[in-house]
Amino acid sequence: MQELPGTAAPRTVAVVGAGPGGLAVARELERAGHRVTVLEERESVGGKCQSVHADGRAYDLGGHICTNRYERIAELLTELDVETERTSRYRVLDAPGGAAARQPMAFLRDGSLHRYRELREREFPRIAEPGLAHSARALAAPVSEWLAEHGLESMADSFATGWTAAGYGHLDDGVPALYFVKYAEMTGLLDPGPELLGHRGDFTVVGGFATLWRRVAEELKDVRCGVRVTSVERRPDGVRVHTDSGPLDADDVVLAVPPDRILPVLDARDEERDLAARIRSHAYHTTLADASGLPEDAFYFLAAHTASRETAGHCVSYHHRYPGSEVRTFYSYGRPEEVTALLREDVEALGGQLGEVHLVRGWAFMPHFGSGDLRDGALDRLDALQGRDRTYWVGGLPAFELVECVVAHAQDLARRRFPPAQGTPTRREERPAISQEEPRT
Repeated sequence: MQELPGTAAPRTVAVVGAGPGGLAVARELERAGHRVTVLEERESVGGKCQSVHADGRAYDLGGHICTNRYERIAELLTELDVETERTSRYRVLDAPGGAAARQPMAFLRDGSLHRYRELREREFPRIAEPGLAHSARALAAPVSEWLAEHGLESMADSFATGWTAAGYGHLDDGVPALYFVKYAEMTGLLDPGPELLGHRGDFTVVGGFATLWRRVAEELKDVRCGVRVTSVERRPDGVRVHTDSGPLDADDVVLAVPPDRILPVLDARDEERDLAARIRSHAYHTTLADASGLPEDAFYFLAAHTASRETAGHCVSYHHRYPGSEVRTFYSYGRPEEVTALLREDVEALGGQLGEVHLVRGWAFMPHFGSGDLRDGALDRLDALQGRDRTYWVGGLPAFELVECVVAHAQDLARRRFPPAQGTPTRREERPAISQEEPRT
């Protein structure tokens, strides 16, 4: 390995949020010789990649499934020596009492895939790159309209059930095509890539996905959990982050939480306030519970409840991960008070019986912009804020709410915006950042 000297003075950086985006950007900054402090309000790291234990086994509450497009995650897993395993198979339950079936994949066989690839090359060739702004205007239309316009309805038949089950909404709720297409690309089914970590298909982390993020945090020098940010004060000469345990001064701040979530404590400018007011998200819930009498040993998508937003509140999917266990993770949209009551109804309709409910975790999932805002350049405006007022933004809003997308965007932002500090060795073979913009000063 040949090493080259760094080229910039070291920076001190405060990172707010210890989810995958915050931890990934902090790791890159430390490796480049900068001094980083990560602040996390929860008592543990991982953000929406939380794991819990029941009956001595790990259960993932949020993001944890990796496809053959998860190259950045595979690199992290390898570097940190984290063990992986294949994920459960996927099955669709069409009706109560019906047999489970594989997901329909007509899109890959009826000629639509060829038309899609031609359309991609012509209108949004950068969709697979980190970030979203580069493809936003071309894919701003509501997904149902976009699919119909281009004769790609079978794409919905093949991907919509998994899309809804994973927390991204229903195809009839007006989500722009940008997000649906990004999701489809990241499944690895449109352009199958090489095996990762020896897995022919999807994989996950042994002992829960949170294991990876704890390993990343353990490698960092200063991660503070259980710390609440009370205000962020930005000045021309630096940033002061006030917390319930005292102030923190830094040269720059990286906000690894959506603008609408940090707004109450941020000395926000008009542009930041306007963008924050336009952000949408889904009320998504994970319930960990005992249930008997249900189909086992798979990740089941409940087709009757994924077809329309009119079924909000009902369970859209459940995961039975460990043979011989009655514990399952169930996923639902809707108001929190509806989730448990409707879950009992849904389990009984499938011929099962709901037992003890261990926990219910609610998420404000998939921060995104609507079609009109994408056409008007909302994501371009967000990108234009990078570096302004010594502030940088990472996370699901600029990157898309998939852990690979969040990590890739955060890593590239750190590599692009923060040159290695003087005296810090850099690895010639490191992956170059894929930039959708020129660095700003």
